Amino acid sequence: MINLNGIEFEIDFTDADIIEKIENGIKIVDKKVDDIKATLNEQTGLAEGVKQACKILKDFLDNVLGEGSSEKLFGSKNSLNLCIKVYQDLINERNRQYDNLQKVVDEYSPDRLER
Repeated sequence: MINLNGIEFEIDFTDADIIEKIENGIKIVDKKVDDIKATLNEQTGLAEGVKQACKILKDFLDNVLGEGSSEKLFGSKNSLNLCIKVYQDLINERNRQYDNLQKVVDEYSPDRLER
């Protein structure tokens, strides 16, 4: 369970399908953000760049948390600060759970049990 922007989502960060969605999603986010940086110019404007960046993060969240999740989280808002915060909160929780899982794996690893 994770709380993002005041909304609870059921997510298991140790589920292989979720891990794959997150790993692939992060790569897509990174690439698309780089693409925006490369193509954004004075004529497009800052507002359009913010909208594009928000869409990238919302698409990531919909893919990981389920379709419609970004609508629950943001409604019609396109706040880049809010989108980035929710994205970071999800990644931070994933990292925390991975660290906990690694501690358990290390505790019961064959090398440790032999000692």
